[in-house]
Amino acid sequence: MGRLHPQTPPAEVLLRGRLHPQYEVFPINDAAIVGIYICGGSDGHILRSCEHLDPIAGSWKSMENMHFKREEHGFTMGPDGKLYAVGGFNGKSCLTSAERYDPAANVWEDIAPLKTPRRSLCAVALPDGVYALGGYNGEKYLNSVEKYDPAKNEWIQVQTMNHPRCTMACLSSADCRYIYVLGGYDGSPLNLVERYDVVHDSWEFVTPMKSKRFMHAAVLSSVGVQS
Repeated sequence: MGRLHPQTPPAEVLLRGRLHPQYEVFPINDAAIVGIYICGGSDGHILRSCEHLDPIAGSWKSMENMHFKREEHGFTMGPDGKLYAVGGFNGKSCLTSAERYDPAANVWEDIAPLKTPRRSLCAVALPDGVYALGGYNGEKYLNSVEKYDPAKNEWIQVQTMNHPRCTMACLSSADCRYIYVLGGYDGSPLNLVERYDVVHDSWEFVTPMKSKRFMHAAVLSSVGVQS
């Protein structure tokens, strides 16, 4: 079975009816994807280039370039084991373009474009697809959320966030039931935290952070902080 976590999460059972039929036969080739992948960004000029760290060889290797140069994009591994580069900025405009990389074939392919151009967004993968959350479209901060279905090659709108934001941190819960969105920017830094319930297609605010912040990072851990 394809997997996103070391153990099959309980919420995957709840999501089963919403998964595309091919999910059961989407293998993740561990040999092909072990490592760290870096794509796009800027060195003073916006990049299409990508690199892969091979932890066994201890060296960085070049990959096929993306079709489009982009920075401030979303980047995640989908439920099909491919890597998705979504939206971003090309130096002139916010992007709707999206593409995915097959590590086994070292090939990028274009996929259906986003419905809304967005930069400084988050991309999160769950068993039922790839989510593009929030961002900025060049005119306003976004609370809209789109989900990509790899089987249908289409983006669909899901429930919007309660608050528009960009440059926030996003992550999924270990059971794949929730997507958490933390902080960000809406013209001012935010401490707001909300989460998306994948099963019920709904958002709710949770306890805000103690400090307002944007352009930050968040990680899920099973180890608690000792007080």
